[in-house]
This record gives sequence, C-alpha cells and structure tokens, in this order.
Amino acid sequence: MPDGQLQSIVWCPVETPIKKITIGVRANDNGDGMSLNELLRGNWIKLGDVAPDALGDARLQAHWALQVAGAAGYSQIKPTPDDSHTSVEWLDRLESLVGEQMPGGFRVGLRLRDLTLCLMSKEGDDYATLPLEGHTFADAIEWLQDRLREEAGLEGRPRIERPGYDMPEHPVGGGAKFELDHERLGELARWFANADRALQMFAAREKQAGKVRCWPHHFDVATVIELADGRSIGVGMSPGDSSFRQPYFYVTPWPVPEGDLPPLRSGGIWHRRGWTGAVLTGSKLVSNTTPERQVAQLTDFLTGSIQACRHLSSVS
Repeated sequence: MPDGQLQSIVWCPVETPIKKITIGVRANDNGDGMSLNELLRGNWIKLGDVAPDALGDARLQAHWALQVAGAAGYSQIKPTPDDSHTSVEWLDRLESLVGEQMPGGFRVGLRLRDLTLCLMSKEGDDYATLPLEGHTFADAIEWLQDRLREEAGLEGRPRIERPGYDMPEHPVGGGAKFELDHERLGELARWFANADRALQMFAAREKQAGKVRCWPHHFDVATVIELADGRSIGVGMSPGDSSFRQPYFYVTPWPVPEGDLPPLRSGGIWHRRGWTGAVLTGSKLVSNTTPERQVAQLTDFLTGSIQACRHLSSVS
C-alpha cells in the first residue's frame, strides 16, 4: 500500500529549492509560463531499457538494503509521531536515498545503481562506503556500527536496530548475501530519479503539498496534498509491491471514496484491493518509446487523477 495514502504526514525539508511550476496549465507567477510537461521533458531519463516487470529481484534487494538507513534513523534519531525520523530523500547529485541527520552530523545513504552503503556528512561528503555485493544485511549493520564508533570516537558500538514492521520475503532477509544485477539496479535508480524530479516540481508549486520523501517500509516516494477536514490526496511512485509487481505512479484519495469512481485519463486505472487509488503502471508508461511521450502520458495522468480525487473529496 502506498504510504502516500496516510494522513497528516509531516515532511522534512529537501536539499535544493526547485522552480515553481504548474501541472497541466500555464504558470502565471514564475515568469516563464512553463507547465510541468514542458519543464520535466528536459529533466527526464527515458525508462524501459529493462522491462518494468523484470525489476522484482533488484527491487527487493534494494528494499532490504535501504533498511540499514532506516535502522540508523530509527535507532539514533529522536522519534517523531509520523516516523519521519526513519524516512529518506532522493539526492539527485549523489544518485542516492539519504536518511535524516543523526547526532554528530552523520547521515546514512544508499546509492541505488550499485547498492553502495555510505556514511556521510550532513553536506553529503563520504566518510566511508561499503559496496553491499557479497555481504549480508548483518554485515552492513555491523559495518555501520563500526564506522560510527570510529568517526564519532565512541567507546562501543552504537545501537542500530531495524524497525519491527514486516518486509517482503527475500533470501537477503534470511541471511543470504547481496547478489547484484547492475543493469536492473540502474533502471530502478532511473525510476526513482524521474519520480523525485516530477514530484519535487509538483510539490514546489502546490501550496497544500508536503515535502517529497521516501519511506523505507513501503519503499515508495511520495508527497501528500493536505485538504480541509482531514482529507488528503497522496501522489507518488512505488517501485513495485504486492499490488503490482512493477513500478507504478499513483494518486490516492483519503478518506476512501465509496460508490462509482470517475474514468481516468492516459491509461490510468482504479485499484481497489486493500487501498484505493488511481494507478499508471510502468508497463503502460514505457510503451511510449521516447522521453517526451513518457512525460506527456505521466503529466496528463497526474493532472486528471488529481482533479478526479479533488472532485471525489468535494462530494463525499
């Protein structure tokens, strides 16, 4: 289930402010009149070199690898009511998902394209790195404990424990070593880079949208539009899960609407098993063979789906 459907999320600041834009309509306050479609076309990496439904094992290994960063936040940062202390953000210049700042100014990141664990400064400079290929999850936790002990000058290993939520099954979770497919990990990293760019551009313009974050539990990257009376709309990208075994973009209304749902644009479908939301699957998106067509379909899907969810919120 996408974390973007949760209510009242408190999001932490992103590193770089992004020029304000609009979705589907012309901006009237940024001086250049560019729509999301126009702006994103110059910042989109073509997807589809690897079929979306072939990313499953790479996604699961990356999901487990990210739990190291989640464990660092869970164990070393003061808890927040929404668990945002365990969340991470995509930093484009590092091609990495990076956790919140811990005591001492340390951050833990994961470079997706090769599953390299990084202990870094708050500015993003590496203190130490560990390529996870050939290592176990336990190795990664011990490595992080040792590096933190050395860098912080501690007498013993600091506590690093993984949160207790359920994770999808994979041999890595049972103690097997990471075995990487770099081609598939590279494609997975492109999905995250594109999703973060699209969502950052949207959130910078939408006054009601929270900051864009990735949540280690469900491994999705999302923002939430907060409406009146506790209503909200989640907008995000999941790299795949038990609902869809491939990446997909989603728009989720809260509370869950009842009755008939309106038709969606640009190949969108309504998902109603376990959670309710508009979905654009990766397979439909990469059926477009150029970056321009992929961007056009995605932005039209988001525009139409957000409009549909706003309507559902106003009539429910």
